[in-house]
Amino acid sequence: MKQVFRMLCVAVIVLSAQACDSNRVYEEYQKIPDYSWNLNHTLRFEIEVTDTIHAHNLYVNVRNTGAYAYSNMWLFLKRTSPDGSVVEDKFECNLATEKGEWFGSGFGDIFDLQIPYQQNIVFQKPGTYVFEIVQGMRDEDLKEVVNVGLRLEKAN
Repeated sequence: MKQVFRMLCVAVIVLSAQACDSNRVYEEYQKIPDYSWNLNHTLRFEIEVTDTIHAHNLYVNVRNTGAYAYSNMWLFLKRTSPDGSVVEDKFECNLATEKGEWFGSGFGDIFDLQIPYQQNIVFQKPGTYVFEIVQGMRDEDLKEVVNVGLRLEKAN
């Protein structure tokens, strides 16, 4: 029951923030079952891009509990463009200071952080871009990860 209440509160905060966000082109979170991200569980995001003129910023969003064992998280990202070309990348998300203080905002025991991944990118072709993310930590099951998401917004 306590976990349901926490998730409901986080959802209300996120929905409130999204309601007045005019730069957002796309944002989606995916739930990590039982807060345990298996290294074989690939998260898939499909983003429909129509603007090939203006620059965009791409963010990785991470929600973790205060019991997450590390101060960072390594991710493997794969982007497939509409023409089928693939780009793969390794990305480190710093989640806490060396003293264990979490970055981002927190509510209860859940911490929400938006990490810049690629800034001022201009998409070359319109169409559906597919992003796939897997966790790149040494743990087979990475515990205490609540959600992972992607956000694409217009650059200012």
